[in-house]
Amino acid sequence: MDDVTRENTELLEDTATRKAVFEFLSAAYLNEMSFEFLEGLRDSRIELEGELGSFVDSLARADLEEVRVDLASEYARIFLGMSPSPVAPYESVYVSDLHILMQEPRDQVLGEYRAEDIAVVKDLRLPEDHVAFEFAFMAHMCQKTIDALRSGDEPEAQRCLSKQREFLADHLLAWVPDLCADVLKRARTPFYRGVAVLTQDCLESDRAYLAALAA
Repeated sequence: MDDVTRENTELLEDTATRKAVFEFLSAAYLNEMSFEFLEGLRDSRIELEGELGSFVDSLARADLEEVRVDLASEYARIFLGMSPSPVAPYESVYVSDLHILMQEPRDQVLGEYRAEDIAVVKDLRLPEDHVAFEFAFMAHMCQKTIDALRSGDEPEAQRCLSKQREFLADHLLAWVPDLCADVLKRARTPFYRGVAVLTQDCLESDRAYLAALAA
């Protein structure tokens, strides 16, 4: 039976919402959008604003396979080098002195994952400081917070929130805003422009939210 105090109920609900957002962002950056993902987005009751909200609304009238193909082309053009100036979604490229893959930031986040018993799927063959993995880490820590709150383990819940605050400051905020700016320069579809704006808004709101919890 869940042991959730009344004062923690709101925190639990907020953390579940944050987890869902991080999972969405992780999926959006990791691979091309699948037909099933677009179906789920079309049928969901998620309320989104701006271009991303307009895109989701348009799915009710769209040919999803045609949308999938268009987004796959856009993803390849932005993130997979199928253009003269692709975006590299890796922390090492943005913050290391050499601006290349597999630098110190990759080792740092890998250590964070291992400390929290997270294993990156090796079949993906991507460096561990890919933005999708960093968002997945935040979602994982949100779930650990939820589990701790439900079991009444307040110290563990606070530890998990502190870890999220540190990871956000030390990693995501150090480079993802620049990544989003680059995506906005190159994206042509409302989906990827909307994802970039949602990412920017999410990081800033999460920074403020976690800071308020620590105050």
